[in-house]
Amino acid sequence: MVRKTELEQLRIQKELLALQCDANRLILAAEWQQLQSRDYWLAEAGKMARRHPVKAAALAAAAGLLVTQTVQKPATAGGWLWRLSRVASTALSVWKLFSGKKPES
Repeated sequence: MVRKTELEQLRIQKELLALQCDANRLILAAEWQQLQSRDYWLAEAGKMARRHPVKAAALAAAAGLLVTQTVQKPATAGGWLWRLSRVASTALSVWKLFSGKKPES
């Protein structure tokens, strides 16, 4: 008798897990659809600009400067991007060094 109740509980648990898996698949599909929407990204950019106006202004100024340099001297754009990537890489390395987290193995 105990065996039958244990088996019944396992069967019910299996069904529950299968239903949870199906629900997670549907949620993932809906989120994927949302991420592919252009309107979603525009709304998120607007929210970010309202939450962090100084950062948004700094990014806009940097983008404007880069576009201006590219239009005026197309050959220098590569140099700007290369220097920017070097600075960002160095800053990230320093941040990781002083963040106190152990490197992932």
